[in-house]
Amino acid sequence: MRRLLSLALLALVAFSIVGLAQVGTQQKPIYMLLPPSTDTTVIGPSGDAIAEYIFQQTGLYVVPIVASDYAALAEAFATAEGDVFGIPTSSQYCQIYAATNGGIVPTMGAVRNGYSYYYATIYALRSKGYTSIQDLAGKTWIYNDVGSGSGYKYPKVYLQQNGVQWGSIVETGGHVNSMVALLQGQGDFCTGYGSPPLAPQCLKDQGIRWEWGDDPELMVWDYFHNALVRNGLAWRCEDLRFAVLNDYPDVFTQVGIVGVVGPIPNDCLAFVADFPADLRDQITATLVQHILTPEGFAIWSNKKFYQWSGMEPVTDSVFDLMRAVLGLPVPQR
Repeated sequence: MRRLLSLALLALVAFSIVGLAQVGTQQKPIYMLLPPSTDTTVIGPSGDAIAEYIFQQTGLYVVPIVASDYAALAEAFATAEGDVFGIPTSSQYCQIYAATNGGIVPTMGAVRNGYSYYYATIYALRSKGYTSIQDLAGKTWIYNDVGSGSGYKYPKVYLQQNGVQWGSIVETGGHVNSMVALLQGQGDFCTGYGSPPLAPQCLKDQGIRWEWGDDPELMVWDYFHNALVRNGLAWRCEDLRFAVLNDYPDVFTQVGIVGVVGPIPNDCLAFVADFPADLRDQITATLVQHILTPEGFAIWSNKKFYQWSGMEPVTDSVFDLMRAVLGLPVPQR
């Protein structure tokens, strides 16, 4: 009996120690949530490397978790107890904010190739001959996940607003999977993230670059010759097609753009609202520092991770247009 009491007392003491432990310790680690938007076999090891860098720089214990789907990530944020941060997509951020009555705080927004926004893109095989979204009526739609902004929510609203009713659907679970499914003929069009074509450095130095409203394949596709713009004149394009370029080297020749929807603010670095403010600032500064290192840049900019080339401060108001599109309330400030 005395031994059982001793064991119970030890268990109680151990529980008390864990309960009183500071967030970020081995007893009470911080959880970093990562959406499964690209290649999960790459996201997992990349998250481990980021967590290790945070530990080396700050001594904080961070456990990276790749969410099983978009709903799981949102649920994890909603039920967190001051110990969660992550990289929600912009639509996820808006949904989490609404579900938790402001229980999520953004600190940094992703920058990709100089742009803090992106857009949803409707892709189709060029051989289909589609010239407008009206051609997609009754066709098979390939998308990644109903929780995805660029993969599903934005295109759905856009198609509905323009009176286009698709036929059957193919849900793939990931942006890259959707492009592969399109190339393999599993559907007629797919939707996913897009990004502006990039002008050569000599033009960038003159302030020449793609702006919202320009042709999404500006200086990428030569419509007159029905071919890619020739080398030396072509701009670089790093949209969803770029993510499968290694396995499908002719993807830009095979797949064109039927339409774009946006602009959409990039995904962000965000923390639950009751996350300790000092630790939130510390982690944010550490990750900004990480992406500036060669090793960190290689991780963040990987096309099979999230393709971040930089970070810039972001506030909640940036997401108000997306809230309107998603039918979510705009906070009173």
